[in-house]
Amino acid sequence: NAYTLAPDVPTVHETLNRMKQMEEDSNEIPLATTVPEAPVEEPQAELEIENTEEDEKTFDPENYDEDLELDIVETPEEAMAEDPEAHPQMELYDPTLELSNYQYPTLDLLENYGSEKIKIDPEELERNKNQIITTLQNYGIEIQKIKATVGPTVTLYEIIPVPGVRISKIKNLEDDIALSLAALGIRIIAPIPGKGTIGIEVPNINKEVVSMRGLLASEKFQNTTFDLPVALGKTISNEIFIADLSKMPHLLVAGATGQGKSVGINALLVSLLYKKHPSQVKFVLVDPKKVELSLYSLIEKHFLAKLPGEEEPIIVDTKKVINTLKALCIEMDLRYNLLKEAGCRNIKEYNEKFYARRLNPTKGHRFLPYIVLVIDEFADLIMTAGKEVEMPIARLAQLARAIGIHLIIATQRPSVNVITGTIKANFPARIAFRVQSKVDSRTILDTGGADQLIGRGDMLISINGEVIRLQCAFVDTPEVERVTDFIKEQQAYAEAHMLPEVLDEEGEGSEGSFDPDEKDEMFEEAARLIVQFQQGSTSLIQRRMKLGYNRAGRLMDQLELAGVVGQNQGSKAREVLIKDSLSLEQLLTNLGRKD
Repeated sequence: NAYTLAPDVPTVHETLNRMKQMEEDSNEIPLATTVPEAPVEEPQAELEIENTEEDEKTFDPENYDEDLELDIVETPEEAMAEDPEAHPQMELYDPTLELSNYQYPTLDLLENYGSEKIKIDPEELERNKNQIITTLQNYGIEIQKIKATVGPTVTLYEIIPVPGVRISKIKNLEDDIALSLAALGIRIIAPIPGKGTIGIEVPNINKEVVSMRGLLASEKFQNTTFDLPVALGKTISNEIFIADLSKMPHLLVAGATGQGKSVGINALLVSLLYKKHPSQVKFVLVDPKKVELSLYSLIEKHFLAKLPGEEEPIIVDTKKVINTLKALCIEMDLRYNLLKEAGCRNIKEYNEKFYARRLNPTKGHRFLPYIVLVIDEFADLIMTAGKEVEMPIARLAQLARAIGIHLIIATQRPSVNVITGTIKANFPARIAFRVQSKVDSRTILDTGGADQLIGRGDMLISINGEVIRLQCAFVDTPEVERVTDFIKEQQAYAEAHMLPEVLDEEGEGSEGSFDPDEKDEMFEEAARLIVQFQQGSTSLIQRRMKLGYNRAGRLMDQLELAGVVGQNQGSKAREVLIKDSLSLEQLLTNLGRKD
């Protein structure tokens, strides 16, 4: 051939043979050479998950179900909520620890008046039965059945008339039956609610005294779960009657002079003293007569609450009564702010959160004791102060239930000028001792009957629309004195419970005169600054608010008059009187109302 290949250039045949040889050799290359073609991480990650699952499946085939249960994990918060005792650092708050050595009054301080069993006189019962039957027959009323229930002071005769007799006909014979029995205090209940019978209440000739000691020693009172239990007396069926003041939530007490009203108030207070610790309830006592509630001044540092700077534990001056009512309204607003911050609807929910330490005291939260306001001779206050007393009482009665402030108001003159419609509407629980007329009875109870009581503790109580006749428990003045003397000797707080301070509208409050019209426009900003840093310093206002010395000094003077800081102490910073932002905002709100 004219053309020849160079000796180093392979022929086509040789090239094909080499390619075939390379394919055969490639089958012998190790598997590791394919690693760069696929990322190592992804298959390894998938392999780890598969291995984990495989390990779980093959860990213990015989106890597979038990192993699955180990996957349920509780968070520490849930565990603590369910078992607080497992975490000592979250031990429940106990408000009684501050007075841990306090001892409750003993029952032997009270008198035991006679036997707790009712003495039944068969002759008296038979005589009254015959008189009732004869009187009804004289007016053409026949009865099918008559039954007697003997109480401490009154016996209830239940009758079932023959069909066709009008109930109103029997009701109209009230005076005739009283005449035939020669008895005072006959009351006809026609019909008895829920029984289908007609009741005729007849006073006993020999009346039993219901002792306070017997009520407090009873199993019913000892085991009660009421928040504010009050033992009032015994029913006609000789049952002990205990009510919860927190559920009432306010109580109106009325009755003529000498009919048991003051004894009834003592029974209410003594019940709470025997059942509650000083940390759990505080009393605000208003006594215009100056003698009815004076015995309770001995327990000032245990159970009483009063205004700052006041020396007298019992409030007797009308002007101080008005300021006390204003202070209670401020306390009510403060408590509602606390409930709002805590997301609670009432004092019980709030205190339960505080017990569990779920509320931070550094943010103004505190344990809230119940506050019971007792006003004796309310009519006297209305005569001297009028609307100044009525309006804050109406506001407290409308709103204070949820935050644990409860009112007990007593009067001997139950006229419509004293017990107005506004007050009646907010006092669903009412007690009536004997009054002079049916008009007075209707003023208190919205029904008659209180004018037919026999006195000496005989009373009607209206709760939730139901009227019940009771014999009030008797607790004498020496008994109250022994109880208060006993409490006085117990471990006490350093001072009485202090209510919020009230700035006088005329500028005569304890902190001087504050004129809202002359308030600096930066007053509120300065107040918040002082409370935030808890430092009553003029230079702090200068630096932080970039003000001159004169204006900062005027602001500090206004803060003193408003009660935010204390008096000037020379070169030292003033004391900051408001300790948290919630209290400050309430103060600013109150000052704003006077603009």
